[in-house]
Amino acid sequence: MNHYFIILKNEKDNSHLEWKNACLEFEVDYSIVDITQTDWYIRISSHKHVSCILHRSSGEISRFKNLFDERLYILSEILNYMVYPSFKESYIYENKKLLSYYLKSKCIPHPETCIFYYKNEALLSLADINFPIVAKMSIGASGAGVEILKNKSDARNYIIKAFSKKGLRRKFGPNRKTGNIKTWTKKSIFNISFLLKKIRYYIQVYSDNQKDFVIFQEYIPHDFEWRVVKIGKSYFAHKKIKMGEMCSGTKGINYVNPPFKILDFVKNICEKENFDSMAIDIFENERGDYIVNELQTIFGHVQKFLLMVDDKIGRYINIDNKWEFEEGDFNRNLSFNLRLESVIEFLEK
Repeated sequence: MNHYFIILKNEKDNSHLEWKNACLEFEVDYSIVDITQTDWYIRISSHKHVSCILHRSSGEISRFKNLFDERLYILSEILNYMVYPSFKESYIYENKKLLSYYLKSKCIPHPETCIFYYKNEALLSLADINFPIVAKMSIGASGAGVEILKNKSDARNYIIKAFSKKGLRRKFGPNRKTGNIKTWTKKSIFNISFLLKKIRYYIQVYSDNQKDFVIFQEYIPHDFEWRVVKIGKSYFAHKKIKMGEMCSGTKGINYVNPPFKILDFVKNICEKENFDSMAIDIFENERGDYIVNELQTIFGHVQKFLLMVDDKIGRYINIDNKWEFEEGDFNRNLSFNLRLESVIEFLEK
């Protein structure tokens, strides 16, 4: 069966590359459309036969996140194109306000979260809060915009700043948790255009302030956080080790054989919610209960693989309600080959 795909490029120059590489690997036809440009609708609707629209959700700058969500909504929910990841998976991606409402409405265990749009209401709430608490900005991957507030004074100062003229800002420059500063510096010295492009991007992120609301989340004591990934029929898991006060955005990875209980937990959520490309970050409390911290349809790789069992990289698949380990390199090209494989399998059923 012949398939034709449209790959959406977002505001980042390289946002389409992994999908392009996957299409080349599978030898399928594709075209690339910049979803941020004015002619996006004409360019997409001019194609009569589109098997699926492939995309990488925007999730770093609010105005582009809003643009992407609005236009993907039209493509998916109004024009009925098949999009991958789904509109729902994309919509809750890097929107921590929406995610908290979503988890609560679906009765998925998660840290208790309060969102205040009024300064006085937020200040009054401090009398009843047990510290420490986690303060989050609504957008920002890899731990960006996350702070641990240890006492009432910290929280009060945070609220005053959030409702001030300047609001809250993420740090300027590369993410010191996930990036390699030496490599970044070396590359910048010998590539001025790279440096200038990065500086312009960092200015955009820093200028993307959050004003007039705060997100406070219950602090769950933890030494690690599980990351469990589902892509199609494949499941992967590893532990993200706590560095400093948080696990999010760190490079600390412990590849251990995950308990089948946590794979069952994630499988149950993904099947109920029709998630096909999803990373779920999970706390495990002292009673052994699982608590969902994040849902991310697009996610980074610290290593080139996501699961290792007995020094063998691979995946878990569920066959007749039994988990089977399958050795192999399933995460090439940042797992986008695996995503495209899942799309093609669905189209050919």
